[in-house]
Amino acid sequence: MMVLGAQIGCAFAWVTGASADHNLVAGYAMVGMAAFFTAVVRSPLTGMVLVTEMTASLTGLLPMVIASAMAMLVATLLGEPPIYDSLLERELRRAERLG
Repeated sequence: MMVLGAQIGCAFAWVTGASADHNLVAGYAMVGMAAFFTAVVRSPLTGMVLVTEMTASLTGLLPMVIASAMAMLVATLLGEPPIYDSLLERELRRAERLG
């Protein structure tokens, strides 16, 4: 999940034209990881803490907060359940079938 978020962040850096500066690309990757984790799991604080621990850097904290808030808003407005709720529901249906 983190790799996919980093790739989305890097792709966003390329689209915005920030791909010439490697420090900016790394920042976009950090923000992408936190935002994607937030959108999938619906746990923004956990995503930001994980990325901060992985990178050992607090420089991208404000952009991560903003991107995570936006990701949470969009995922909530789309009405999709968090991944762990979906997995639990699928497992309960499977358990009912097995009886």
